Amino acid sequence: MKTAIIVSLMAIGPVCGFAQGNFMISYPISFPMGNMHDYIGNTSFRGISLEFNKKVAPNQTVGIETGWNVFYQHVDQKVYTEGSSSISGVQYRYTNSVPIIAGGKYYFEGHGHIHPYAGVGLGTLYVSRTTDFGIFRIESDAWQFCIRPELGIDAKIGPAESLFVGAKYYWAFNGGDLDAQPYVSINIGFKFTNL
Repeated sequence: MKTAIIVSLMAIGPVCGFAQGNFMISYPISFPMGNMHDYIGNTSFRGISLEFNKKVAPNQTVGIETGWNVFYQHVDQKVYTEGSSSISGVQYRYTNSVPIIAGGKYYFEGHGHIHPYAGVGLGTLYVSRTTDFGIFRIESDAWQFCIRPELGIDAKIGPAESLFVGAKYYWAFNGGDLDAQPYVSINIGFKFTNL
């Protein structure tokens, strides 16, 4: 997990020096889907998302995104099976997800200072899954290929500041020790533009 966070920061750090860019920081509320939902059904209210985007045309940006989402669920007495072994007990389930995504956004003409946008990204999703019960812990992790479409609205609130709300779908594929771990994230945050 520590390695995934360090790799994410190293990936986003060098691009922050470009001119004509913007930095986005947001709070994600994430909803597990598919295989992740089968393991943890609870909504995640723990996380952060960081993006740096460079303007390449009047309404287009390209950039890189990273973040960290933590999914958690307490499961009452249940049987957990790993291979040919089964253990029964109260479970504490955790899934940590760290995306490293390169992508682009297109900003549509809007009304006044409000502009809708759409984007797509490609990259990887580092997923670490942990199940704790009693003195036992089962861990597995994987780097999974990820496609991330997004839609949102950007509202300018100052000369170089905007408030935005967006929805992202992290469409992960099977990889490593885990099945695909997709989720949808609603992000609320601020964008700071380098004028």
